[in-house]
Amino acid sequence: MSSEPTATWSPVEHERVFRVPGRRDLAPQADIRSSADLITACPFCTGAGGALAGGGVRLVPSKHPMIALTEPGSLTQEQLHWVLVYGSSHSRRLGDLPATVTQEFLELVSHKTSRLFAHPSVKAVFAFESVGDHFGPTVAHPHGQVVGLPFVPRRLTLAQAAESCAVCDSVIRQDLTVMITSHALVQVPAWSRLPFEMIILPRVHRPDLASLSAEETTAMADCLHTGLRLCRLTHGGEMPPYLINVMQAPRGDTSHHLRIELVPLHKDERTLKRPGGMELGLGIYLNPLLPEVAAGILREVLPGARRCPP
Repeated sequence: MSSEPTATWSPVEHERVFRVPGRRDLAPQADIRSSADLITACPFCTGAGGALAGGGVRLVPSKHPMIALTEPGSLTQEQLHWVLVYGSSHSRRLGDLPATVTQEFLELVSHKTSRLFAHPSVKAVFAFESVGDHFGPTVAHPHGQVVGLPFVPRRLTLAQAAESCAVCDSVIRQDLTVMITSHALVQVPAWSRLPFEMIILPRVHRPDLASLSAEETTAMADCLHTGLRLCRLTHGGEMPPYLINVMQAPRGDTSHHLRIELVPLHKDERTLKRPGGMELGLGIYLNPLLPEVAAGILREVLPGARRCPP
């Protein structure tokens, strides 16, 4: 039986499902109880045979790719699943590192996206980071991932049917805006699924990271970095589980407005908002915190996030 990953179409969900038999024996880091074992087992820690010896961000091919190589059997095979490892510390998250590391993260995603789009079989590129035992990461060391896909996921096709860009057409609501600069902004979307969900947007219509100017990239990185610190400040000083989703345009789709979704799972300083039956069964979210209230709380603690050491 092949261990190669495959994508299978679901006629019920109208989306692909990945079958990844090669990842069957991977254990979530939460199941490795000893902190010494966590460091010893980490493939990215210095002194443990890791790939990263210093700070900053490094791009390495995934040892357990969730999608197969492009054009198997040919001389143009390309790894489609990459890992972005940031920092040499096993415990410092992206928001704990200097803002320049967040910018380097976005720049590497941009560069790798362009490289992946050079292959005709790649139709979309998704970059993300999932933090916290809730998501079952198999490596606890701070890292993100970039995946080239031979299809366009449903959530990246929603803008294609519209006559104009819904983001550009929308009025910037002051009560939902957390932070705004001349090039980018952070806001709590009116349709937020979880209490402190934020989106980071370029103020000018840009389909992907590669289309940003240098100033826009810096502004987007600064907004994302600040948003991560806001997550910690609104959760009693501890980083809650969170997702970063870099939602770039599929190949050739200029109607898509680049956004970075920052989705923490907490609802106050003490508790998390865990997905329940409606969320997992129907994909319909029950948000207990009004978005304008969430934005107000985030604005309140914003000065503390900006005062943090870079």
